Amino acid sequence: MDWWNGRLRLLLLITLHAMATTTRAANLIDVLRVLDLSEDMEGVSMEAGICTSRKDAEETDMAYRIDKKIQLSAPTKQLFPDSPFPEDFSLMTTVRAKKGAQFFLLSVYDAQGVQQLGLEVGRSPVLLYEDHQGHPSPDLYPTFKKINLADGK
Repeated sequence: MDWWNGRLRLLLLITLHAMATTTRAANLIDVLRVLDLSEDMEGVSMEAGICTSRKDAEETDMAYRIDKKIQLSAPTKQLFPDSPFPEDFSLMTTVRAKKGAQFFLLSVYDAQGVQQLGLEVGRSPVLLYEDHQGHPSPDLYPTFKKINLADGK
């Protein structure tokens, strides 16, 4: 069985909020839109999202279902064409991963192929980050203890 098959059930949203260092204004980047994720891709389909009904809303939330080994990755310049990877940013995503899964959800690479951002979902989530100057060192990456992002919920 392919290790990825069925591991990521629902992928609703991945956005990067980059803070411009001079103006401190947030620039929202819809990563899925930039990567052109669509149901026309092999292994990607649309289905009802996590929240199937909302108060005062007639439409059902829709989500991407990823069934095959799909690498969500992009060069830094694709997401930030006019600047290096930001020093201050936030990453927001909504996922429902299969119970017990562990996989990289998103990777961003610089022009030399160095991973600047990596988000691994699972029982022990991992956030890898390196700015354009190679900081922080891996021993300073954030750690998430007692958080399970692959609980099937």
